[in-house]
Amino acid sequence: MATSTQPDQRNVDEFGIERVHDDDPGAVDKVRERSEAVDHLMRMQDRYSSMGGNQYSAGITYFSVLAIFPLLMLIVAAVATFLANRPEVLTDVQEQIAGSVEGELGTLVNDILTTAIAQRGAVAGIGAVTALWSGLGWMNNLRYGTSKMWKVDPTAVGNFVTKKFSDLLGLLGLFLALVVAFAVTAIGSSGLTEYVLEFFGLAGIPGIRFLTYGVTIFVGLLANFLVMAWMVFYLPRTKVPRRSGLQAAVLGALGFEVIKQLGSLFATNALSNPAGATFGPIIGLMVVLYLVWRLVMYVSAWAATTEESMQMAQMPAPVPAVIRVREEVNHGPSAGVAVGVGAALGALGAGALALLRRK
Repeated sequence: MATSTQPDQRNVDEFGIERVHDDDPGAVDKVRERSEAVDHLMRMQDRYSSMGGNQYSAGITYFSVLAIFPLLMLIVAAVATFLANRPEVLTDVQEQIAGSVEGELGTLVNDILTTAIAQRGAVAGIGAVTALWSGLGWMNNLRYGTSKMWKVDPTAVGNFVTKKFSDLLGLLGLFLALVVAFAVTAIGSSGLTEYVLEFFGLAGIPGIRFLTYGVTIFVGLLANFLVMAWMVFYLPRTKVPRRSGLQAAVLGALGFEVIKQLGSLFATNALSNPAGATFGPIIGLMVVLYLVWRLVMYVSAWAATTEESMQMAQMPAPVPAVIRVREEVNHGPSAGVAVGVGAALGALGAGALALLRRK
């Protein structure tokens, strides 16, 4: 049998170099050789950890929470505008506050509500500016982290105006996608489904609740897939192969649904006691956001470490080598002796040449 000169593709890394393992590979190396799926998982984990996936996930969570407060200002301004245009509703709300909260506290709450309505324009303006600023920063950091999973320098792609416009479109798309995805899960976890079944007279059908739950999960997975596909293809500042991106979106949709179900379960149990109602929302929100962004980093690393993606990856050119020639001059005793010997040999050579010429 002739010896093959082609490299074994199973041992070729992302730089196109064939690397061999030790004579006695470990248990993990043996499993990776037998299973392509396990090998891909290990490549994904190596890429995620080497490019700082945990740090990017935590940083993006911080910027996500920071961007929520301007959005709350916009919501308050919208509610204040609605109440200002509906005086009868405002009167009912103030009466309910006065009946529920007694004493000076009720008066204080009504005064705050009146002030918010009077200053709704300023609140909306400040909220819009800060929401735009913090939202663009949040999107830039999110795209920075996903690009790093592809080993792409996000600062070297496009100019400032193009990036900010692209980030603005991404911010609007991401906000809409997340609202739709979480709304599907919230509707399925609430009592709205049972109300609809009872309204149409379908609650008595055997197994209807399991069927409804299954349909809700399916619709949620479909919404998750669209969200994850959008994140995988749009967020990295590089071209994502279609097949690799779709595979990562499917895995991300499954993980996203697990996170949403755990989040709804946490919200149901944590808000049932005073301590949970006080500290639970912000803690639960930070945990859910951290898990979501960590999932996004993982699926990006998965898409970036497929064989298709590694073959398309463009490796950066190596840094040019700089050769510096250094001339050393030794002025010690040995240098003087060498100079003297050289002079003596030169003189002898000159004398011998003169004698030969006379002859």
